[in-house]
Amino acid sequence: MNTPELTTVRRAEKHSPVWLLSAARLMPEKPPRFGVQILYGFSEKKERWFPFMQFIAACGGAAVIHDLRGYGATAPEESNGRPAEALADFGYSREMLTDDIDAVWQACIPETPTPLPRFLFGHGMGALIAGLYAAAHPSEVSGLILSGLPHRERLVSPTLAWFSLESVFTGDGACLPLLNRIAETRYNKGFTPEPASDGRYLWTTNDLAARYEFAADPDCCRPHPLRDYRNLLRLVRDFWRPSSWEKPGKTPVLLLTGGSDPVSRGGTGTQSAVRFLTDMGFAPAAKVYPDMRHDIFMDTEREVPFTDAMRFVLTRLPKRAAAPDPPEGAQ
Repeated sequence: MNTPELTTVRRAEKHSPVWLLSAARLMPEKPPRFGVQILYGFSEKKERWFPFMQFIAACGGAAVIHDLRGYGATAPEESNGRPAEALADFGYSREMLTDDIDAVWQACIPETPTPLPRFLFGHGMGALIAGLYAAAHPSEVSGLILSGLPHRERLVSPTLAWFSLESVFTGDGACLPLLNRIAETRYNKGFTPEPASDGRYLWTTNDLAARYEFAADPDCCRPHPLRDYRNLLRLVRDFWRPSSWEKPGKTPVLLLTGGSDPVSRGGTGTQSAVRFLTDMGFAPAAKVYPDMRHDIFMDTEREVPFTDAMRFVLTRLPKRAAAPDPPEGAQ
């Protein structure tokens, strides 16, 4: 299988350091029929999604992904090795996230006479970002695939208030051991570790090898600064806030989740998301995989959601024009 091509997208903004977005794209052997832009979840990096990109390309699509700010290989231009202090002050801005998404798409997808159908795929935190993008720009996407969408958090506002107060004393770049310990273990309840398991990240996937690979990767399994948790909760707050969805459209949406996913709350949380997105003017459908956990695209049965996601895309492409009849008398 082909390996995604790496590239760097330079983002220069007013009153902000220049950022270098580390991106990757994979084109199919023939001209692409569609494009899928992937936005991954909390504490991930783009390389985890290369197998899904290969599947997209095999289905005739162009696949694009980039490391979000503060994750993977994306960093300020003058960070000189990505020290924590260089990443600690970029803050949260929906406009910044949206502009990054558009900049990567424009840099990685060649112009065509007819615009390529564009599908946004988001997992976990990336599902929140993808949804907020589509809320503001429904005409820019042909469809939306949301995997493991975080459920509505009732305590998001008071928790954000606590984080804001904490940041006054520690700064947003501080890594708080208690907060990171809670983040690692809070979802493990209800899961029984396999005999060979160390008991970490049980909630993520049934695939023991995938859990070990995640835990051993310093770009993924790492202490996060307070800033990362504040930004994540702001995304949760804004996604579930009706006022964020100011420009509703009939964009088709596919919600995919594991039945044992504590992040989305499985079928119950997905039903709630379907009702919410319907009220916001979108056209959602959902599929729940009973035996899967949060990272359904990293599961032992990952080819099932792979296939369902691409079926959603392929059945929503414009029909190909029929070939014209040959001139009369032509051989």
